[in-house]
Amino acid sequence: MTHSNLREPSTGNTASGGSVQAGPGRAIPATDASGGKALLNPEMAARPFDFRGHGVFEREVTLPGSRGAGTMVLASITEFSPVTDDPIMGSAIVTLHSVAPQSGGTVKVRMEVRWPEDLSVRVQFMYFL
Repeated sequence: MTHSNLREPSTGNTASGGSVQAGPGRAIPATDASGGKALLNPEMAARPFDFRGHGVFEREVTLPGSRGAGTMVLASITEFSPVTDDPIMGSAIVTLHSVAPQSGGTVKVRMEVRWPEDLSVRVQFMYFL
């Protein structure tokens, strides 16, 4: 898979051979909708979503008030007990792989639950309006 923002660790060259070059002490230019400008006094929202699954799986959720594909989204994942509704530190390895805001106010997430059967996991999103 090639992507213009992928870098080789030893050289800093782009995977696609594009013109943007990273090097020691050089930042990669921002490519988001803000044009690299800081958001001043942003409004934030948070929303949890519960899933069941195992292995690697993807889901798409709607975040109310999202600005679409340019929305800055942060997320975390944890296993939780469906009985107590509390987060737990079980024996399974639970990983959030990708968070990809889409146009239309949805976000695609890819997660992994390393366990042989479905477990309950909660993904908590925090995003800027």
